Amino acid sequence: MEARLQALQADLGKLKRQARLLAEENERLRHELARAYGQDAGEGSLKGGLRNLWDLYQQGFHVCNVHFGRLRVQECLFCEAFWRRERGAAK
Repeated sequence: MEARLQALQADLGKLKRQARLLAEENERLRHELARAYGQDAGEGSLKGGLRNLWDLYQQGFHVCNVHFGRLRVQECLFCEAFWRRERGAAK
């Protein structure tokens, strides 16, 4: 029983560390997005915002609403659909 409790405590410690790392990454991404959008706030242009999203996408982040801000490890159909929709709206 004691061994199981120690194993559970170790697992809980790992989960807490992972949650802390994810929260830190989330905060970093929020600041990065706020900084990126803040640069275009004076312009009020959608193109500037899309340019920033494109830059984030090129850096390997998702820009789709399903996985936004997470690192991409492969191509994402949702991100591709977003860009296809944006290209169609720009015409």
